[in-house]
Order: sequence, then structure tokens, then C-alpha cells
Amino acid sequence: MIVASKDREEDLARCLSGLAESAHELDPCVGRLVEAVVVDDGSSSPYPDALPVTVGAPVRVLRNEIAVGASRSRDIAAAQARGEVLAFLDDDAVPRGDWLTVIAENMRDGAVAITGRVLPFDLGLLSRARQARYDLRYANLSPGDPVDFFAGGNSAVKTDDFTGAGGFGSTGSGSDNALVDKLRERAHEVRFEPSLVIAHRNGKGWGPAITAAWGAGRTAGRSGDRRRILGRIRSSCVGADPLVRMANTALGTVHALGAAFARSGPGTSPVTNGTDHRTQHRTGDAHGLATTPLQHS
Repeated sequence: MIVASKDREEDLARCLSGLAESAHELDPCVGRLVEAVVVDDGSSSPYPDALPVTVGAPVRVLRNEIAVGASRSRDIAAAQARGEVLAFLDDDAVPRGDWLTVIAENMRDGAVAITGRVLPFDLGLLSRARQARYDLRYANLSPGDPVDFFAGGNSAVKTDDFTGAGGFGSTGSGSDNALVDKLRERAHEVRFEPSLVIAHRNGKGWGPAITAAWGAGRTAGRSGDRRRILGRIRSSCVGADPLVRMANTALGTVHALGAAFARSGPGTSPVTNGTDHRTQHRTGDAHGLATTPLQHS
């Protein structure tokens, strides 16, 4: 399981507490947590080697001297991770107690990559707006359905297939989804697993929400066609109440404008077998962040 984090020590501690509970509930006959690898993505105050939560597995802490973003940080961690499966969490997420068990069982049964559901643990307008978008995404999905998204904050993939596909590669909001097409080129699908559940801090303020919407639009690919732009804006008007719909329409407009002004080619950063030159490696005892592979026994 891989977690990239920057300047969110409280969020990280909550995430690791949830991971520890999930590791405790994991039946060793199904799988085991091999390690936890933390990527400190250029925090202003570096995280300590020994984080204040025990997760029941060895922990390695990586530090990027310069922030490179979540996708690149996950790629750096994956290139050094041990284990047959890579599982990913966001630092502001809390996995359900059966999270590792669900991953281990799916991988044992032949899955290559799975992604699951996000639920909120905050209640503000932006949180409700984001959840409305998540709920729309899940509405018509059944367990095991192939999907066009791979939530980097709630997902798992076999290590060899992730590495063979080149990892996440691209950078920016929404870049996690690029892995779906790369896995399909290798004749593998990302499957939806509704029992893979995290609680997530959906709302982080309007500034980060607007930045993420703009970045996701640029990552989605250039679209200067007026009808397509208007279509994207109209389709973003989702939610159970008017304020939620207004918030999503505003963010959808930013997303559409990001696509309209997108560069023709997104940046890429393939997975390599070495350590990034800006990354320092530190080893802690059994406290951790989450680049945590699972290995089946």
C-alpha cells in the first residue's frame, strides 16, 4: 500500500491508524502486509523516520527533496517496493477494517487491478459536491465490472503489471486514470470492487478544488470544440440539492476550460528500477505510511 503525503501529519496519522486496524484484521491465510513505504513529498517540515502509529509491518520512508506530486511519488515508491501487490491510499483517507482483506481475496481470485468506493467523513458543501460525483460514477456499476478509472487513493494492482505498464507515468489531477489504458494495452482490466471502501476528507477548500478541476481538465486532453465544452459543463450539474449542483457546475466549468486550454501532450514520468535522484531513503521501525505491498501466503 503506497501513501504519498505532504504537510499533512494529522491526516497521515489517522490514515495509518486505519491501516493498522486493517492489517490486524487480515487473516494470514489470505495474505499479509509485507511493508509500508511512506513518500514524504517535500514537506516543509520533514516527517520523522518513526511515525507515531504501528502498522504491524516494516516501514520505509522516502523523502522527495522537491515536491513532484502524488502520481510521481507513487511511481518512485512502486519502483522500490517489495511484494507481489501494490495497494494505494491517500493520506487523508481511512481504510475500512476489511480493506486489506478485500484486496488480498481479489488478488488471490485472479484480479490484476481493482478500485473501490469513496465515502466522506466530512460534511461541508465541497465534500457533498464531490461525493455526488463519486455516487454518479458508481450508480450503474456491479462488482467486477471493468471501469475507466483507477482511484490512486483506493486501489490495488499486481506489482509486475503496474511496472510493466510503466506506472502512472503522467502527472497532475486525474493522472491515475492513465493507468487504465496502459493496463488494457496489456490485455488487463481495472475491476470495480464496491467492498473496497475508504472514508475520505472530500472537502479541502475552494482553492484546491479549483486547482484540481483545472488540472484534471488539462490531463483529460485538449477540447476546443464549443459544443463539447458546453456538454461537459451541463453534465457536471449533479447533486441532490441546488447548492451542490451549483458547486459542481462551477467546478465542471473550470474543468472544461482546463481541457480547452490543455497542452497537446501531458508530461510523463515512467517507473524505473532505480531511486529518483531527488529522493532520499530512510528506514524506520514499524510505523508508517502507505506504500504497502501485499504478499499472499
